[in-house]
Amino acid sequence: MSYIDDLKLGQLDPSDNVPLNYCEPNGFYVGAYFEGTDYISGVYTKGNKIAPKFILPNLANKNQLIEQARSLILRNYKTYLVPTEVHNDTYIGISHKLSTMEISNKMIAFNDNSKLELNHPDVAKIIRNNHAYLQGASIVKNGTMDYNLAMNSIAVYDEVNNFYVYSLINGAKPEFINKLLGLDITNAFSVVVDKVKVPLNTNQIVALISLAYGIGMKKFTTSRLLRLLNSGNYNCATYFMEFTEIPIKKGVGVSTMLYNQRVAEANLFTSI
Repeated sequence: MSYIDDLKLGQLDPSDNVPLNYCEPNGFYVGAYFEGTDYISGVYTKGNKIAPKFILPNLANKNQLIEQARSLILRNYKTYLVPTEVHNDTYIGISHKLSTMEISNKMIAFNDNSKLELNHPDVAKIIRNNHAYLQGASIVKNGTMDYNLAMNSIAVYDEVNNFYVYSLINGAKPEFINKLLGLDITNAFSVVVDKVKVPLNTNQIVALISLAYGIGMKKFTTSRLLRLLNSGNYNCATYFMEFTEIPIKKGVGVSTMLYNQRVAEANLFTSI
């Protein structure tokens, strides 16, 4: 049984004895208690607070939402300055998951809109033509590390095709981290805009951007959270917790890191 199956609708943790608040276009609802057989039905009262403005995500202020999502992500996602394996995946920057090819080559390529495969003909050409530099040979001179160079990103920019190839040999520098973070948040925003078909308030959109950032487009698109939300059920924040588990030696277990990320997103989603 997975962690989400142990939760009642309205819980983030099995010990919660008061259901989560929730907000929908016609009002804000405050969780009071659970009742019924095995106390699985949440009871709510309509709050006195006025519900915030609801709008379809594709009509919302993109720049404002991205900045708010950036703040949430920076508070709740870890930063990795060198490729770091966590729960059988490898990350760089602000919890950006690397592909197998990126891990083996210690490189990553992207343009203003998306990551690029390292075997893309244009990318492969840049790598071939700058292989020694991208392998970090230039930061060692006569067997001595040049620390001034080591403080900078090792990167090649293809001006004709407008993309970067970054080496991860000497770690992730602020310029690289910020570029990749901006790209990933923009892509997460695009997923939310494309897949959510009901009006949301600002907090709900930002929480979903953070979730999409963390779990990726495929998992977000097939999530129970999205399915419930698009059916008009705004009391669905429990399903953020569907994405808290990691593989362990005998089955799966709950990751403290993922648990904390999901709780932060669910709490924002249910607040006004």
